This record gives sequence, structure tokens and C-alpha cells, in this order.
Amino acid sequence: MKAGKGQSGLFRISIICVCLLYNAVGLVQAQEYEVIGIDYRDYQSMFFEPDFLRIEPGDSVTFVVTDFNHLPRSVFVPNGAVHWEAEPGKSVTVTFDEQGIYIFECFYHAVMGMAGVVLVGQPVNLTESRVFFEHYKNETFAMNGDRLDRLWDFESDTFLGVPESGNPRD
Repeated sequence: MKAGKGQSGLFRISIICVCLLYNAVGLVQAQEYEVIGIDYRDYQSMFFEPDFLRIEPGDSVTFVVTDFNHLPRSVFVPNGAVHWEAEPGKSVTVTFDEQGIYIFECFYHAVMGMAGVVLVGQPVNLTESRVFFEHYKNETFAMNGDRLDRLWDFESDTFLGVPESGNPRD
């Protein structure tokens, strides 16, 4: 009889542990965000709001298209990530699984500096993104060329103060 009671107690403890683990995993859910293309507001024209998001792997972003004026698409993604593009007049939801820096633009208004950045986890592709961004903005933007410069610190080779390794410098 004692063996049965011991096994029963062990079974109960196992069930409790499984329930606690299940609840803990349930607390860490992927987040959902929105980015909206704005035509004009507060003396600014053709921009995304927000133009920068910092998210975690597994999170999703819906690029909201309110009319046919904007066509958001990726122009730079980390190795292993998939490029994406909205269909004309339709919003697109992208789940970001790979860590790194992603750069997106409005196909129609990139020349006006209508672009943005999503940082997923750590900036593991900092060097490549910096090289790409410098060339991209010089070749693409006819105006608002400094719109996203605040994100990269070209002097210290960091992105928002975080180096490619992910450990902020002192």
C-alpha cells in the first residue's frame, strides 16, 4: 500500500509540474504590432509610423495599407530570412523568426525616404545592414535622407548602442 501512495504522490507532483510549465510557457506569447503608411501629418510627408520597431523572434508585424498609395516591402533581411512584399491595396502580416536588422520601404515612395527598420532580437547582421543602408539611402532617397540615421551609430559601429555581438558597450 505504501508503494501505491508514493507513486500516487509522485504522479500528483508530476501533474502539478506539467501544469506550471504549461502556464509559464503560455505567458511568453508572440506579440503583434502594426506599421502604417502615412501620407502627410505635422509637416512630414510619406513616412511609416512607427519607422522603427524592436521586437523578439516570433513576433508579427502587420504593415497596414489603407489605400493603393503605399506598397510596403522588405529590401534587406538577415541571412536565412525571407523577403516579403504586400500586394497592391492589401495589408501584409509578417512573422519575424530570424534575429537581425530588417529594412523595409514603400515601393512607390522610397525616393522620398519612406523606409523603416525592424530589429528582431539582437543586431547580428549589423555590419551588413550598415553597408547596405549607406548605399541604399544614397542611391534611393532624393529627400529625407537622414530619416533613419539616428538608428545606426557609424562612429562606434553600433545599432541603437548595441554592437553586433548583442552586448552593449560600456
